[in-house]
Amino acid sequence: MKLQHLPFELQLLILDYIQQDNHLDLAPISHACKLFSCAVADRLIRAQSMTLLQTPTYQHNASLGFLRFAARQNNNHFITNNLQASIADRSGLFIVSDILANQQRANTMNTIHLLVPYELQPELLGRLSKHPQTQLEKLSIRDAADDNQIMTKSYNNAQIGTLEIAQAFTLGFLSASHKTLTKIDLPSFPSSLLLTTSEVEFPKVSYLHVALMGHNSQQYNQLWRNFKAKFPALRELRLTLDREHLALFKSLLEDTSLFPWIKRLTIQSNECPKTFLSQQELRNSLLQLNGLNRITAGWDMIALN
Repeated sequence: MKLQHLPFELQLLILDYIQQDNHLDLAPISHACKLFSCAVADRLIRAQSMTLLQTPTYQHNASLGFLRFAARQNNNHFITNNLQASIADRSGLFIVSDILANQQRANTMNTIHLLVPYELQPELLGRLSKHPQTQLEKLSIRDAADDNQIMTKSYNNAQIGTLEIAQAFTLGFLSASHKTLTKIDLPSFPSSLLLTTSEVEFPKVSYLHVALMGHNSQQYNQLWRNFKAKFPALRELRLTLDREHLALFKSLLEDTSLFPWIKRLTIQSNECPKTFLSQQELRNSLLQLNGLNRITAGWDMIALN
């Protein structure tokens, strides 16, 4: 019996088997057969996990071509659980946006993991805000080359647009999944916007990585209490820290009334944390803060109970 005479579902199973057994990229092969081409496109649509890997030879990547073609068809609706992508330029943002826009429902996506250059992240946040997901559990947006840049670090005219985008992202995208999120990994995103833009809590978030920012007019102790109220189940806190907000960070290390709360605290910075945090003050904090059993900030310290 010829391949085209088999039920289409069986054809897809055969394609899966061929791909797994031979580690083949099916897209280039499919150029030889129109039916095969349709089957490969359909296979990409039905996949619960979508992987987008943008390379210097992106324009010749047939798999991405099929994915872009499928995403732009009005009659194609994805059911995607996991979306992971490594994006090199703005064209990759368009595909991510098309994938989200073509989901059958807004409650099927569980995980989004994106590697995006820092300078493209504001535009990405704006695109995500237009397609909120209501059952998202894990969200990660990072720069593979440099995770230490802080979005809206200075509030000048050039940053106003980015600030508005970040606020809309908090209200429109993060808040839509506030009941289900367990991991938020946004090293460049300012913590102050998470606290002030939206009033919703994130009751299940156990891992949080954001850029630490605050305002001088705020009392530091109250800010950390607001932080704990918004993330009551937090166990691991990672902070991108700038010297400008060192006093805010140290106020966390000095406030014993906040604990027990987080169990692990990690600092990353453009500078080595050893240049502005002493080993002794970190050791003292580890000993006096109830429940905190590990601090990584230039030194890696573990409390042995």
